[in-house]
Amino acid sequence: MNHNRQLMKGRLADLQGHRKTIAKKALNSCRTIMPLINPALAEVVDMDIAAAATAMDELVMHQAELLALNTKISQLEEGLYG
Repeated sequence: MNHNRQLMKGRLADLQGHRKTIAKKALNSCRTIMPLINPALAEVVDMDIAAAATAMDELVMHQAELLALNTKISQLEEGLYG
């Protein structure tokens, strides 16, 4: 295996690990949001909409990062495995 291919595999592993970390953060954001805006738990006027909005902003950023990572991972996989 040539050196460039080894570097690509290492980069792929790094990106996959980072994707896993960001996916966990996104899931945690979802878990934060759910009880904040659950109408079964509170009336709308009593919900902490500001906190839910902050968590949604984080979720949007996590999703954007995941989409970018998925693109990079796909490109590397295509380069490595055809």
